Amino acid sequence: MGFYVGIDLGTTNSTVSVIRTEDMDDNPLDTLTTCPIYQYDARLQYATDETCLPSSLYFDIENQKVYTGLYAKAMYASGTRPMQTVRSIKTRMSGASEILIPGIRDESRRASFNMVQCASFFIRTILQSLRAQYPDEDVAREAVVTVPAAFSDDERVATRNAVLLGGFQSCRILDEPTAALLSYLNSEAANTDLEEEEETRRLVYDIGGGTLDVSIAEAKINENEDYDINVLGLSNRMNLGGDNFDQLLAAKFLMEFEQSTQPIQSYSEEDQNRIIARIVSNAEDYKIKLNDQVLGCDPRRLARLRPLRVSFELIRGMYVEGQTLSKAQFDDMCSIFSDPNVGLLLKPVKSALKQAQIEASDIDEVVLTGGMSHFYAIPEVLQNFFGPEMPISVVDDTRTAVSRGAALYHWGLDEDNYHEGVKRLSHISERLAGNIYLRRDKEFDLLIDGKMQETSGDFSRPVTDGYMTSLPLFLYSGSLEDGAEKLTALAGKRLPLSHPYHEGDKIPLHWSIDENKIITIDVQEPGFAPIRFSRQLSTEVIQNDPV
Repeated sequence: MGFYVGIDLGTTNSTVSVIRTEDMDDNPLDTLTTCPIYQYDARLQYATDETCLPSSLYFDIENQKVYTGLYAKAMYASGTRPMQTVRSIKTRMSGASEILIPGIRDESRRASFNMVQCASFFIRTILQSLRAQYPDEDVAREAVVTVPAAFSDDERVATRNAVLLGGFQSCRILDEPTAALLSYLNSEAANTDLEEEEETRRLVYDIGGGTLDVSIAEAKINENEDYDINVLGLSNRMNLGGDNFDQLLAAKFLMEFEQSTQPIQSYSEEDQNRIIARIVSNAEDYKIKLNDQVLGCDPRRLARLRPLRVSFELIRGMYVEGQTLSKAQFDDMCSIFSDPNVGLLLKPVKSALKQAQIEASDIDEVVLTGGMSHFYAIPEVLQNFFGPEMPISVVDDTRTAVSRGAALYHWGLDEDNYHEGVKRLSHISERLAGNIYLRRDKEFDLLIDGKMQETSGDFSRPVTDGYMTSLPLFLYSGSLEDGAEKLTALAGKRLPLSHPYHEGDKIPLHWSIDENKIITIDVQEPGFAPIRFSRQLSTEVIQNDPV
């Protein structure tokens, strides 16, 4: 019997999918299920039929309660408790980022939480839901959890820690575009009628609430009728998604409101947060209404589409009203994203093509996933870039495709599992979003090639000036071809040495990168433990954590 769990820990929504098999040759697609996630709804009634867990938190410090999902999202949208509600945690996913939550009745009573702890609340909600639905299974044994392909070492470790802190015993990390691609390749929509060794190149465009990820993968069928995946190119990290569109629209609403009343800065801190919560939540609603209106209209009638009338209460009987929203207005606002020359929506496509060293015409198919992939502007921008002949496909369910792919990947990790017609990823030739460099004074030495042709290696750190009593290890990501100023700082530590090294000496080091793309560096001297740049939680810390 097997039980396989895939979790998509999203910026806007999180989902969990499972596969439950009795025998090794059971068809996993027959039992692949996206499970309901039990949570409180807006009326504080227990909902047991929601497959999406909104990635929102509401903290009741005095009663030591944390609400996840629908109720927390409703509290944010209402603006009732702006200082106690938190969302978009994924875009701040690192152990160093913290939030301070005041009490509801006593503001002097405060508690701080880092993003690992915040994300662990979502994981605990998911795990409790699985335990309720599968009481006879060891559901906490292991999970595959997805992250953006360009997540750094720190963010990957933080995600792993959140999963363990949330109650799972083991965690495997998978890149979101790879999970979405696996889900798509096992769907009826995919063209999988390929000969052995025949290759296809697909560009996976994953745009959610807060992150945009582009991956170019070359897939071919091997002799076992499974897929060998060669990741040719990845985009650089980009925090761009539905939230950014909401914020643009919210800024328009806010500007109109301030012109008719007073600047937001004149309100108290709590009222400012209340106004922002209300205006952003309503901006999201009007964006969705506009999208539904555009998609439901015959393209020939778009020019005559009536603008939406905007009206909603903002604070204490004051309204945003007298405004309209049309497609032309919204397109003009969003030109920073959609412009074909400088638009941010195409920036990761171009960087992934450049890294893969191919042209747009070399792509066989574009696969869309993520909550924003249904927004009318996204396929429109991509179709204009790739041309009218390029097939652009959307995964079966953009909300659940990533967690479904993660569950399929989890099932495929067991080499004994096999079923004819189900495509596994028997081999993934992964890569990083950029090369990894070690900074040495003003120089940058290549440490790990982004193509990940090697997963470990030896190198030495020369001492070039005087003597050295501590070893500076600062990592950067990117490509020196684009200039050192465009490299992104990843992590850094200064390690005390057991004895001084003098000018001309070389400090022997060994690096390795595991299947989760987490980097470890060893000093090849007696008495040194492996150096992990981001703190990985121990079992003892997890068991004693107060959250």
